[in-house]
Amino acid sequence: MTIAAVVFDLGGVVFRYHPERRFEGFAGATGLAAADVRKRFMDSGYSRSCDAGRLDADGAYREGVRLLGSRLGMRRFRDLWIAAFEPDDAVVALARRLRTEAKVPLAMLTNNSALVRTGLEDRHAGVLDLFRPRLFSAEAGLLKPDPRLFRTLLTLLGLEGHQVLYVDDDPVHADAAAALGFAGLHFTGADALADRLGAAGLLA
Repeated sequence: MTIAAVVFDLGGVVFRYHPERRFEGFAGATGLAAADVRKRFMDSGYSRSCDAGRLDADGAYREGVRLLGSRLGMRRFRDLWIAAFEPDDAVVALARRLRTEAKVPLAMLTNNSALVRTGLEDRHAGVLDLFRPRLFSAEAGLLKPDPRLFRTLLTLLGLEGHQVLYVDDDPVHADAAAALGFAGLHFTGADALADRLGAAGLLA
């Protein structure tokens, strides 16, 4: 099997995901308890609506401050929202090697919102620019593990599933990709990923 592209998930793979930082940040900015912030964002269905594309970045901001009863500005709100994401330096280093040594195209497929996309592209452009195309669920109006989202990615890549290695920290999503012919890999850490890339002949 020849791998023609490697597709990475965002949260939990390229970026470590620390949701508690988001809730604690908003708590500090609003005076609410972190547990209350979490409830307002998660139990209301707000976060899922953002990821599913039912709210664009501006809509997510307006609804978010309404839920918090806050007057936070857009930039401050977005920065607090993306505070949950921290680049995984070891994974980013592997991605850079794939680009420079193996000359392998890299892409990204993630269940995330327009707010996350604009925020991370602003704050971490050097990381996000490694991956083209970047397909966010909010753009497609579909969430993993919906097979239509994976097929949309293949269309963007101009490839068939068996030509693509897909890396995701959620085994359900990795299995969904595998069911469509991808080489699906459940991400458990940078070392295991490096081993898999080596076994595929992509990195020495």
